[in-house]
Amino acid sequence: MSSLEVDASNCCIPPICPLILHNPPLPTSIRGEPCVLDGKVGRWNKEKSGMVMYASGRLIVIRELDDLELGGCGGTEEKKRKVKAFVYRGHTAQVTAAKFSESGCYVASGDIRGRLRVWSYDNEEHLCKLELPTALAGPIRDISWDADNRRICIVGESSKTDSSSPCCRVIQWDTGVTCGDLGVHARGRASSCAFKPGRPMRIVTAGTDDARCMFHKGPPFQRLLVDSSDGTSSEYAHTRGAVHCVRYDAKGEQMASVGTDRSVCFYDGKTMDLKGRIEDVHTGTIYSCAFDSSGKHLLTTSADGTAAFIDAIERKVLHTWNIADHQKSIYGVESDDKVPMGAMQKACAFLSDDTPISISHNGHIAVLPYPSDLLSNASRKTEKMCLVTGHQAPIDAFTINHETDTMYTVDSDGIVVEWQASNGHALSRFAPPAGTDTDLSNKIHTGAITSVVALDRDTVLTTAWDDTLKISTKVQSDSGNVNSAMQVTQSLSLQAQPNGMTKGTNLVVILTVKGLLLYHNSTISSDIISLPFEPTSICLSNDDTTLYVGAQDCKIYIYTVNITSSDNPLEEKHVIQDGHLKSVHALSLSNDETKLASADSRDVCVWDVTTPDYTAIVSKSRWCFHTQKITCIAWSNDDSFLASGGGDDSIYLWSLAKKIKRVHFPFAHRGGITGLTFLKTNEDGEEEKRMILASVGIDACVNHWDVTDDVAKKFG
Repeated sequence: MSSLEVDASNCCIPPICPLILHNPPLPTSIRGEPCVLDGKVGRWNKEKSGMVMYASGRLIVIRELDDLELGGCGGTEEKKRKVKAFVYRGHTAQVTAAKFSESGCYVASGDIRGRLRVWSYDNEEHLCKLELPTALAGPIRDISWDADNRRICIVGESSKTDSSSPCCRVIQWDTGVTCGDLGVHARGRASSCAFKPGRPMRIVTAGTDDARCMFHKGPPFQRLLVDSSDGTSSEYAHTRGAVHCVRYDAKGEQMASVGTDRSVCFYDGKTMDLKGRIEDVHTGTIYSCAFDSSGKHLLTTSADGTAAFIDAIERKVLHTWNIADHQKSIYGVESDDKVPMGAMQKACAFLSDDTPISISHNGHIAVLPYPSDLLSNASRKTEKMCLVTGHQAPIDAFTINHETDTMYTVDSDGIVVEWQASNGHALSRFAPPAGTDTDLSNKIHTGAITSVVALDRDTVLTTAWDDTLKISTKVQSDSGNVNSAMQVTQSLSLQAQPNGMTKGTNLVVILTVKGLLLYHNSTISSDIISLPFEPTSICLSNDDTTLYVGAQDCKIYIYTVNITSSDNPLEEKHVIQDGHLKSVHALSLSNDETKLASADSRDVCVWDVTTPDYTAIVSKSRWCFHTQKITCIAWSNDDSFLASGGGDDSIYLWSLAKKIKRVHFPFAHRGGITGLTFLKTNEDGEEEKRMILASVGIDACVNHWDVTDDVAKKFG
C-alpha cells in the first residue's frame, strides 16, 4: 500500500481505505490555559468556507463545519455526507499548537515535549518536511507563519535548568536554522506569538508570567523597544498576570493582545505604538482573540463563559454572546452567577467566511450567530447558536438502535454522546441527574465507562468503573417539553467492578470482576453469580434463554438462563474446549442466531450453535492475522461476512464462503478499535444496497466505511 511505502509513520488513514465519514474528536483543554484554534486555513483551502484546525490529544484535527454537522442551523441538511474531516497522527505526545501556512499547503505543529513538525497538507500522504525533536526544551504554546511561507515563530517554555535555553525562536521551515534572537520572558515562559502579515516584518511575543508583550523587527530578528508619548513602554500595556494571546489583523495594520487583566490592548502594526485600551471587556480572564478578514472587528473569549464582538476601530464592545447560559439551558442546569468550569471559553476564531466560533473547556464548539443589527460579510447566516459536540477522550464502546437510527458512544471520561447513526451527526451529550452537573462537564459517571446497551427506544444503560449502572431516558419537563439531551434518571450500585454488558430482549447481563449480574424489570434481579473460571466476555441470545461466556482459560461456556429461578438462574449446557489458545476477549451471535463468532488475541473462530457439539465452521489458525488483542467482532446484516477489530489498529473483513481470503484496513484508529457494527441500509428505496461498517476507537473518532466494493472485489 502506498502509505506504507512513502511514510512509515502512517500519520493518517491510508487514502485507499473506503472511508466515507470521519467524525473527529473535540479539542482538548487544560484548566487555566488557552487553546490554539486556527480558522485562517490559507489560499489553497479558500473554497472550504467552514474549515478549522485544532489539537485533540496527540491528534491534529482539520474539519469542515458544514450545515449538517450544525444541525441544519446554517441551511438545509444533506442526505449523504462526504469525508469532511482529516486527522493527523504524526505526533507521539500531546499536541499543543498547530497553524496553517499562508498558502494553506503546509502545517506547522508542536507538542508538549517541544517537538516541531512541518508537514504538507496538500499531499494525500501528508509527508513530514521538517522535524525538530527539541525545537524548545518545554511545551510549544503557539506558532505563527510569516507571509512568505518561509519562517516560523514558535513560543513556549524553556528549560528549567539551562538558562541559555530559549522560550521563543524563529526558524527557517525548510532548514530549521534559527534566524535571529528573540527576547526572553520571565521564568522562560511565553504563551503566544504573532507574525505581521507583509513587510516590514514584525514579531510579537507574549509572556505567561510578566504581563509583557515583546516586539521584534527583522530578519534577522531582534528586540524593538517602543516608548509611547507619555514615556511608558508599549510592552507593559497589560497591568498584571499573563498575556494569553496576541494577534494581527489580515492587513498587518494593527495588533491586539488580551490577558488575565480582562483588558484588550490595540497597537499599531508597524511602529508597535499603543493605540488604545479597553478595560473590563469581560468579568474573567480573556484567553483568546481573533480579527475578522476586514480587520474592523475583534472576537474575544473569556473564562466568564462569554464571547465579545468588538469594534476594533471605535474600540467598543458591540455584542456579547453568553455561551455558558446557552449550555445550561441545553443540559438543564439551573442558571446562577457562577460560571461552570466546562463552559469557560478557551479559544476563538473567525472562519474564512467570517463566521465566529468559540471553544469551551468541555470541548464544545460554539458557532455564534451575528446579531441582526450588525452588518457582516459572513456567508453563513446562523439564526441561533449551534453547538458541535462529541468526545474528547478515548471511546470505549458503542451501540446502535437500528429502529430509531440512533447511536450511543461512551468514553473513558464518563461521557455518553447520542448520534444519528446514518449520517454521523452528533446530537448531544447525556446529562447527569438534575442539579448535579454544576461544572457542565457532562460526565454521568465518575469513572471510565466500559459498556453501553440500548434497552428500548428511549432507554440506555451504561456501566462504568465507578461500580454503578446508570439508566438514562428522555426527560419530560413540567411544561410538557422533552429536553434535547438524554438524562440519567436512575443509578444502581453494583457489587463489583463491571467489565462488560450484553442484552437480549428483556434481560441484561452484566459482567464484573467477581462474576455475573442480571438486570430485569428495571432492577438488578440477582446477587453476583460466581463462576468457577474468570469470565472475559459475554453474549446473550435475543430470547434471553442462552448465555455465552468467554473465559480466561481459553474456553467458551454456554448456559441456559432461567430468570424466574433466584437460586440457580444459570445452568451449564455445554463447554467449547480447545477452540482457542488464548483468552476469549470477544463474542458475537449472528443475526439469525445460528452461528457464534469468538476471538482472542490472534484468532477469530466461528461455531455452529444449532448442532449439539457446536461444530467449528472456522477453527483456530485460519483467521489469525491480527497481531494484538481482538477487542470486537460484528456480523454483516445477511450473516455472510464478519468484521473484526483489535489493538493493532486494524479492521479485517472475513467471508464464510471464502475462508482463505480477507480484506484488511490498516491504521483505522490510532490506539486500537473498540467497537464495530454494520449499519442497516437500503431502507429508503436505494437502487443498490451498500454495506456500511461503523467503527469507534481509542482516538475518539467515529468512522463509517463503505466496504461494498472491497467485499465484491475480494469475495465475489
